[in-house]
Amino acid sequence: MISRRHSVFFKLHAFFFLALIVLILLFISALAEQERQKFHLLTHRSMELSRIIDETKAQTCMEKNSELSEAGFKVIETKTPQCEAIILPPPMQSKLRSRNVKVTIYKDDSGFIYELSEGHCTMLYRDMTEGKTYYFVWFLFFALLGGLVNMYLLLWSNLKPLKHLYEQIRRYGEGEDILYASNNGKDEIALISNALYDALAKQNKLKKSRELFLRNIMHELKTPITKGKLIVELEEPSPNRTLLAKLFSRLEHLIHQMADIEKMHAYSLVKKSHNLDSMIQNALDNLMIERENVHLRGCDQNITVDEALFTSALQNLIDNAVRHASSLPIEIACDHEGICIRNSGEPLKRPVEEALQAFVTERGDGGLGLGLYIAQSVIDLHQFRLDYRYEEGIHIFCIRLRERK
Repeated sequence: MISRRHSVFFKLHAFFFLALIVLILLFISALAEQERQKFHLLTHRSMELSRIIDETKAQTCMEKNSELSEAGFKVIETKTPQCEAIILPPPMQSKLRSRNVKVTIYKDDSGFIYELSEGHCTMLYRDMTEGKTYYFVWFLFFALLGGLVNMYLLLWSNLKPLKHLYEQIRRYGEGEDILYASNNGKDEIALISNALYDALAKQNKLKKSRELFLRNIMHELKTPITKGKLIVELEEPSPNRTLLAKLFSRLEHLIHQMADIEKMHAYSLVKKSHNLDSMIQNALDNLMIERENVHLRGCDQNITVDEALFTSALQNLIDNAVRHASSLPIEIACDHEGICIRNSGEPLKRPVEEALQAFVTERGDGGLGLGLYIAQSVIDLHQFRLDYRYEEGIHIFCIRLRERK
């Protein structure tokens, strides 16, 4: 299972919220800067208005109004009821005090009004160049926010098939049949999804062909082997009879191992809670091993496994221990950590990694080298671990029952 912090969706959400926070901070900063620029502009216009009034004292009213109009100011009679006084920052107020004319700034729905007081005379002027509130920052903010949200939703919708794809792969890995679902998208995820489904379809065809091939071989072999065993039983005791009986038993054992391999590669584990002692007893019965040749202790517990496959693994490990033991009995010891099978014997002639491969035998005893390979494969399918060590003339194979992470 993917942890939350490693998920692509978590990274996408984190990136979106981080980008959103940055965008909001930039917007707030832009608004603050716009507010500062507005105060600077008001101060500049106020000083310009007072300069014009100061410089046109000697001119006629018509000449004065003409210069004011050219500068963007219009004389008005009175303030509107909606006027609100604007308080400028102290540095800007000090700039206005540097002139002889007192300036007060008001704002209403139509723009800015400048009140100039000189002595007992008070005049009102409206700034005609100042339009309505400048909305560029707001427009830019909502445009970027819309683009960010749209990009987030687009990426999320494109990545969403990954969850379905992961679930399908997980189900396929557990041996379940999955339905082919063609993705009509044009992005890389759609191409990967379609390529994967095509590969799985080809893999299913190969798997079914192999299963059919193995079943046909096993079916064709079972009949002559059964007839051969029956004929051997009818023969008089002799060395040849014993040899043929052993040969037919090995062939029958090979068929069972092939069936185990077929089931293993089908990935069709059916895991339930089963009694470990009962499975070991079944394995001993299948091997026809006398109870006095096995010392069993501590195995009366339940474990969650596929009973048929795990019994097969136990059977192969026990059979390997008995066939290669220099003396009997062998020992099978269990605890909550795992199952250990011990037998005396000479050290391995090759590394244990080689002994666990298919068709590798330690002795020329007629074996096909599939026993340990099947045991290892079954244990891997259960996410357990098979350990081996050799101590003081004792071979020890241990199945660690804690699943690998």
